Amino acid sequence: MSNTCQDNQSTTNISLAQLTQQLDAMHIAQLTSFAYGLPPLYFCREYLEQDEQTAISHCLQRLENGISNQDFTLDRLAVLLAENDYYDDYEARLRLGPELA
Repeated sequence: MSNTCQDNQSTTNISLAQLTQQLDAMHIAQLTSFAYGLPPLYFCREYLEQDEQTAISHCLQRLENGISNQDFTLDRLAVLLAENDYYDDYEARLRLGPELA
């Protein structure tokens, strides 16, 4: 991997980290779903049983992969964050199964 490629990846990672630093796992999971054109709770369901940090880590890896594969851009993620409605952690869990809330 060239230094330029590594630098671009580092810049993307830093920017993605900055974009998502205030978000909880369910919010990042919904952003990941929107980025891939899936229903908002798709990844919430997948990561429901995992602890917060594991879910965040997995979702961020999916987002990094999507940016690297040019499935979407960091700018697109920023737009998705601004334009879409997101469920808070409690409501996302309630919608996935009332017994889980």
